[in-house]
Amino acid sequence: MAFAVLCIPLSDSLAKWLTVSLSPGEIAWGRFLFQTLLLMPIALQRRERFIALYFWLGLSLTGAILLLFWGLKTLPVANNIALFFVEPLLLTLLCAAFLKETISKTQMLALAGGLLGALIVIRPNWAQYGVAALLPIGSALCYAIYLTLTRVGKTRSAFGMQYWVGGVSTLVLTIALVAGEVLSLSVFAFVLPTLSLWGWLFVLGFMSTVLHLLFTIAFRKSDASVLASFQYLEIITALLLGWLVFREFPDPLTLLGAGIIILSGIIVFRSERKIARANARPVEAV
Repeated sequence: MAFAVLCIPLSDSLAKWLTVSLSPGEIAWGRFLFQTLLLMPIALQRRERFIALYFWLGLSLTGAILLLFWGLKTLPVANNIALFFVEPLLLTLLCAAFLKETISKTQMLALAGGLLGALIVIRPNWAQYGVAALLPIGSALCYAIYLTLTRVGKTRSAFGMQYWVGGVSTLVLTIALVAGEVLSLSVFAFVLPTLSLWGWLFVLGFMSTVLHLLFTIAFRKSDASVLASFQYLEIITALLLGWLVFREFPDPLTLLGAGIIILSGIIVFRSERKIARANARPVEAV
């Protein structure tokens, strides 16, 4: 889990660099296309069957990746990821609403703190980048939906799930790219990639496939409440890459808001662990 989250900003930075030449929709399409092709031999060998859940997983992950890449086109890497960090808080709310998981008073206060942190981050970004500042939050919501649905299908094969999710996403984005050409939507503009760009899209797809498989395997071998706080390690690599590659560094308000969001997320997951331990405690004999 730690290795995966530390490497995610590498793929995000590559996607941001590709937005100079390709639209966010085309980058997302290439990422899912190569994920599908890479996993196809394994999925066919194992005869992984398609189920309806994979369609909704693909749709939600498509939204998450597309909005993330769209945000990266405009926002600095660290600012984009800082706003995306509301995802664990949204995941807690979705699991409470749809999976009937309980939320303690501590978690409610932490969720309110996370919202405050998000508003602090949005304020300077809204003034500078406009509505684009909301794109990472939309991405976080879509990814929280994806993870909620993943919990429903956690008994399924990781390879089969990622293969069919990639296939659904590729199909949806292909339709979106065709519609984008007809309606002249810049976010879905399609330019035939050069051989070099095809190579970089393959690298992006390969990295994303490996990292998502690591995520899936990690969440199957340990509790989500234990692993989820590890994702905040991502900000370390994001800050370094933003500074070294793009000469970007977040302003003080963005850092303050990100700190509040991270602290709120850690409080939420520590509270989840306490609840899980209490529920798992054996009943003492009278």
